[in-house]
Amino acid sequence: MGKRSKQGASLRAKKRAKIADQQLVQALTEQGEQTRVQSKEDDELFVLDTVRKETAATIKAAAARRNSALEKKKEAESKKKQKYEYSEREKRQIQKVLKNHGKEEIIARAEKGKARLDQKKIRKQISAAATKPTFDLWDAPTVDKKRKSNVAKPPVVDDPIFDPPTQSTGKLSKKQLKDRKRVQANAPPQLAVEVAHPGQSYHPDKEHHQDAIGEALSIEIRRNEAVEYKAKPISDGMSAYTKGFILDSDAEEEDSSDEEEDDNNTAAAKVIKRKEKLTRAQRNKQKRVKAEQTALKERKTRKQFMHQVTESHIHNKAVKRSEREHAERQAELEKMRAEKKAQPLGKNLWNKMSQKDPIRTPSLPVALTEELKSKDGSNEGGGGGLRTVTPKGSLVTDRLESMVARNMISKKRVGGRRIVQGKKRPKRRGAQGTEYLLV
Repeated sequence: MGKRSKQGASLRAKKRAKIADQQLVQALTEQGEQTRVQSKEDDELFVLDTVRKETAATIKAAAARRNSALEKKKEAESKKKQKYEYSEREKRQIQKVLKNHGKEEIIARAEKGKARLDQKKIRKQISAAATKPTFDLWDAPTVDKKRKSNVAKPPVVDDPIFDPPTQSTGKLSKKQLKDRKRVQANAPPQLAVEVAHPGQSYHPDKEHHQDAIGEALSIEIRRNEAVEYKAKPISDGMSAYTKGFILDSDAEEEDSSDEEEDDNNTAAAKVIKRKEKLTRAQRNKQKRVKAEQTALKERKTRKQFMHQVTESHIHNKAVKRSEREHAERQAELEKMRAEKKAQPLGKNLWNKMSQKDPIRTPSLPVALTEELKSKDGSNEGGGGGLRTVTPKGSLVTDRLESMVARNMISKKRVGGRRIVQGKKRPKRRGAQGTEYLLV
């Protein structure tokens, strides 16, 4: 390859120097514009025009508006001065109306129509004032002289923290109000804070303390039973009865196969006898026997029907008795539902939680007998001072569980049923303990 010429290299160097010079000038101009804006304060950059100043454009626009208003006024006055001339057709229609109704009736109808139009205009003005209020950007009170509405204004409060709403709250429909009343009427009672058991005190009575310990013990027993049920395997293998049944069935199959072979051999040895032809007397006898059998069947069905008719009062009594028992059962169920509905939400919280999920239910906050010491250090007296009491339970857990029971918040579902091969377990009504079945 030949060497490059020096002239081409110098041209390229000049071109690169020119591009670099242009980039440097552009960067310097951008930097100067940024520093020119950044160095100034906000008062110099932004000016708020609180006093309106008239300019040439605004003066010209105001003059144009005035001229157009004057022209419209002159056109309206000229139209009023001009006398309207009716056409022949309109004259004929006017004469026809006068002939049918008369002059006084037409004047009365015209006044009624005018009054109706005036009422419509007033309603439109009131609705426009109510739906489209005028607001000022600088929170200055505006007075619209042309339109006077009876819209209630929000109260002025001197408190700087209070922020009055800019828009009025939406009006609820009759259906929404009716639904709210129905929900409030059917809402179950709620118990925000349940009074603690007397046995949970730091200085309890002996009987009350034993009752509280019994409740805590029942919760722990439910928890242990649930844990044992969950840890227990589904099956322990085949039982002795099943194994014996399988062995006996194999022996019976062998015996039956031997018997079938013997039967086949005997059947082959038997001679099939040909059916003989019956005589006329024999055939007549068979007909008589069949006729007697059909007559007996008819007599029997008739007798059964008559027996049912005579026993209808017995069946009637049985139906009435079953209906009475059903009504009593329904009344008991309704009573139980009413009692359950009357129970306030948030009451007897720990017992209900242990019945639903005994494994994750926290223990009842009650002190043991060893932890309740008297002032002299002995266990006789059932309790001592507040400083010697060991804290039990958690206030946060208590409040959260109470809010869950009152349907104020929703609890996160933990450890639900596992889905195996895209299929779920069917829900069975009345089966307790199914939530702990292993999949």
